[in-house]
Amino acid sequence: MRAEQTAEATPTERPISGLPVDTGILFANHKGVYQRGIEKTKTKLLRKLGFLANFLDADEKIVFVTTGCSPYSTFELLTMGAVWVSLLKRSLFVFTNKRLFLIPTTWQLDYRGSIAQILYQDCKRLQVSGSGLVAEYHTGKKDRFPNIPRRDRQIIKHFQFVTGESDQRSETPQRNHLCPNCTQILPTRAVTCPSCGLEFKSRAKSLTRSILLPGGGYFYTGHPFLGACDALGEAYLVILNLVVLFAGLRGDAEAMATLPVFLVLLAIEKIGTVYHSNSFLAEFIPENLKALLRGRPVQRTQPEPPPIPAPPQPRHQPEDVLSLR
Repeated sequence: MRAEQTAEATPTERPISGLPVDTGILFANHKGVYQRGIEKTKTKLLRKLGFLANFLDADEKIVFVTTGCSPYSTFELLTMGAVWVSLLKRSLFVFTNKRLFLIPTTWQLDYRGSIAQILYQDCKRLQVSGSGLVAEYHTGKKDRFPNIPRRDRQIIKHFQFVTGESDQRSETPQRNHLCPNCTQILPTRAVTCPSCGLEFKSRAKSLTRSILLPGGGYFYTGHPFLGACDALGEAYLVILNLVVLFAGLRGDAEAMATLPVFLVLLAIEKIGTVYHSNSFLAEFIPENLKALLRGRPVQRTQPEPPPIPAPPQPRHQPEDVLSLR
């Protein structure tokens, strides 16, 4: 990937937090002019990305870093609210000379053991639209990443994501999640990495906990505050249903007539929990996140047969695909 700059200053490359960085682009504004305030902000973000060194190719360098949100649905926006969903879906976006990394984080921008990539050659368009970044793949599918800061949107608009005729698309031209342990691409809804055996939290376990335990789905996906709030609301609905049921059994016809309404409310609450939990699980949450963040090696739970060799997938081309107008 090549990063050209129209400003007179020559881009400089040097490691920051162990990461190869093109500071001539990263620390400049949309006019290509260096600003100390931008350097301070971007350096602070880079300090949270030390783990990314394991994912970078030998000739790959970081060109730009910004914040935003992972994709979220209208249902999530309506049921959680704009503030909550923006905090729960907060992410870091790392542009390199070969691809875009998308890293779900906590609201404090701390790594959560999940990472995805978008190869530039897989994109028909990758551009700023409104307040977000839109990736349109050659398959016609789109991903929208909202809440990109305005100043950073102005810079991204000057990027030109250009692929040559020799650049081949990957077998899965879309946003692909990577195993945080071995960096290999994960199959859709995988509960175990086929390469290293790292286990991820599953929808089946989340569904069981969501149905049987108040707030269980949120606790399972690592959102204890949401789980506590959900547990209180669910406990209230359960008690309310029991009170109405006993009143109906004692001959209160009016109470019995309202029972189906409260049962429906309880069912809706359960469905919402399952939906939100599945949305979190789509980002591949490691089963033992603490061990992963501490750098402990993954141990397979049982012997597995050797994997069938797969044809090599062209991840990147030696040609540069990103330039800066």
